[in-house]
This record gives sequence, structure tokens and C-alpha cells, in this order.
Amino acid sequence: MYARGGKGLTAKEVGGAARLTTETGEPAMKRPSTECPSTAKSAEAHVAGPKECSVIAAARKLFLEQGFAETSMDAIARAACVSKATLYAYFPSKEALFAHLIEAECRLKTSRLQMPDLDIGLVETLRSFARQFVEVYMTPESMAFFQAISSERMRFPQLCRLFFESGPKNELMRVAALLEEAKARGFLTFSDATIAANHFLSLVRGDLPLHTALGLEPKAEASVDATVDAGIAVFLKAYGTVGAPIPWHELSQRNCDAISRQGERH
Repeated sequence: MYARGGKGLTAKEVGGAARLTTETGEPAMKRPSTECPSTAKSAEAHVAGPKECSVIAAARKLFLEQGFAETSMDAIARAACVSKATLYAYFPSKEALFAHLIEAECRLKTSRLQMPDLDIGLVETLRSFARQFVEVYMTPESMAFFQAISSERMRFPQLCRLFFESGPKNELMRVAALLEEAKARGFLTFSDATIAANHFLSLVRGDLPLHTALGLEPKAEASVDATVDAGIAVFLKAYGTVGAPIPWHELSQRNCDAISRQGERH
């Protein structure tokens, strides 16, 4: 969802409400509410048929490989083994199809990011979420999807806004809610949960986004663990309360062990 005059827009509105035309210049056909179960669950519990799932899978593959601009609806129809009439019956334009994929991708990532319970301890909660966050978002495929979206920021800023609202901003709000709960329990202290959440995510991912976006050799798991734990330690130094049960020695030892294991491999 993204703002428009105080109201939110959905992927359907991004691609269809403005009566976009197809690449052949034909009037845009209204797309029925659809969702492929292999991509994400729909709020309307719509179950897509085999052809629609083929369209979604083919479009996702081509967008990731070629980018949005270089992918045509003709190519998607061929890859999905459907006619263009069938393709346009599901999605009135390439923008509508891409918007659908953005929302579905973000929902899928959110479903994979389980929010741990603070009952297991503050450090373990933060570590569990941080590792999941890195595993879900800091992958070559996730970066390719992000780059496919950001490359169209000048022509289709609404698609970038849709991605931001459905993905990164949504995850930020989830982390902020977790930190608010930790504050209520006396573990943390801060004046703005959103700022604290931003700091947390930035610290635990370190330079992994840049490293992945540039296609460099994947970092060793021990290096990722060390980055996560070091980020948590710095975060708790800044936001932890005086009496909070924070195992500083454990965090420090985990970092040392991780760095030592990484050195042994080289």
C-alpha cells in the first residue's frame, strides 16, 4: 500500500485503476483478484489455477533475469505457454503484473520472518530475528528483485513506493513493536522505537547489502554471525537499561569464537 491523498493504493490500483494500456496499445482489461498459492496467500483466499501460476512464475523469473524494462508481455506469455489474451485477462499491463509480484514477494518474506518471543531472553530474541532477517533479505535473489524495482524508480515511482510500504517499512514497524515490548519489560530505553529499530537493522546487517548487491563471494557463516552479534552488542550498549539481564561476556565470547573459526578456515 502507498499513499495517495491520504488513502492507500493496492497493486491492483497501481496497474489497473488508471486505465493503463497494454503494450499493444489495447485498452487495459480489468484484472480479477488473483493470488498464486505458490507465491503468497491472498486476503481473499483466491486460489489461482495452473495457467495463472505459470504466468506468475514465468514473469518472476524473467524480471529477475532481465529486469523490468527488458521483459515484454510477449516474452512472459511465451515462457508461461499461454496466449497473450489469457495473460491480459489476468493482468491488464506489465506494471500490474509487476505490482502483483511485489506485494506477493513482500508477503512471502514477512511470512518467513517469524517474530521470536521475548520470553527466551532479549539477546536470543534479537539474535533469532537478526539471523532470519539476513537469511531472507540478504540473498542474491532478494537483491536482484530489489534492483529490478529500483531501476524503474524514475518511470514508475509508485512501484518503488509499493515495495517500500509492503516490505522494508512493514518489517521496520514489526521490529519497532518488538522493541516497544522490550522497553515495557524494562530491557531497553529509547524515545523513538522507529529510530531504534532502524539502528538495530543497520547494525546487524552491516555491509552485507553492499557485499551481496555487488555480487561478491558470499561471506562465511561465521563472519555473518560475528556481524550480527557485534551489531547486537553495540545496539544494547546504546539502548540497554542498566539493570537489564544482558550477557555481555557471552556476546563478546561468541564474536571471538566466530572470528577464530573464520580464521581457521583460511
